[in-house]
Amino acid sequence: MKLTFLTGLFFLFLFLSSQSAVSKKYYKHVDEDGITHYSDKPPKDVEEFDSWQVRPEDTEYKVKVINRGTKRAPVYYAVNPYHGPVEIGIRFTYQSNVEAKPPWPARYVVPANSDLYLSSITPINEYKAWSFQYSVTSTLGDPSATHDRNFPYRLPFIGNKIFYISQAFNGKFSHQGDQNQYALDIAMPEGTVVLAARAGVVMDIAEDFYDGGVDAKKLHRGNYIRILHDDGSMAIYAHLQLESVIVARGQKVKAMQKIAQSGNTGFTSGPHLHFAVQLNDGLRLKSVPFKLQHKSGAVKTPKIGPI
Repeated sequence: MKLTFLTGLFFLFLFLSSQSAVSKKYYKHVDEDGITHYSDKPPKDVEEFDSWQVRPEDTEYKVKVINRGTKRAPVYYAVNPYHGPVEIGIRFTYQSNVEAKPPWPARYVVPANSDLYLSSITPINEYKAWSFQYSVTSTLGDPSATHDRNFPYRLPFIGNKIFYISQAFNGKFSHQGDQNQYALDIAMPEGTVVLAARAGVVMDIAEDFYDGGVDAKKLHRGNYIRILHDDGSMAIYAHLQLESVIVARGQKVKAMQKIAQSGNTGFTSGPHLHFAVQLNDGLRLKSVPFKLQHKSGAVKTPKIGPI
């Protein structure tokens, strides 16, 4: 995530404006011709329809850099609301007669649910005019974390089910980027129970998106759960069904615990569960290889095919 700040007041304006957003309700119904309609108003003369509440983007769950000093003597802190560490990088994009103490550019790891002092900004010559701009980049996770690629991840679904891995490591359809290179797509019907493949803490969730497709606009409009493991790696469970998440941010979950239902939201060509294990690789998320424990107890590298 990259943000550019012109002044502390500009950022404050954005924050206060977003707080005034109002939740909206959406409706879905199928007409007599079998056509599905979506609307933000209840359909007229229709008795059977689905509805759901869509909350505005949760501004609390964003890493913020805030000025806790004054306009003339800025003192910057990072605020991390996530239930896991976050790395941020900060640098001047413009500076005139100012310096940061400690100096920028710099990187910081902000612990879970905490504030961290970054720097104070002071004029080099207090008798001359001064101004500056800066940018912030942030990535979930601690860059010092390591992952045991031989750890036996459990199947993220109920053991008596058989599903098909349609896209495995280095999948050619959508698994080329660093974040998804070592991801799995497990084809399963919408509403299938999703289980935690490994114990951890729920770091973040999204559950208010209701549809999917291969349009690029859908890339960041899928429901997911991100779980932080005790070694600092993070699992992502994506394309989940609307409002099916049954765990909360900060909740500890056990392996094989029910966490949500699979869906077809976000960038997807059909119902499936997207699963990957990721690390923060220096201010960028990077997926890592992992192994699955099969029903037989055997621990194997996942491949395309039934599982």
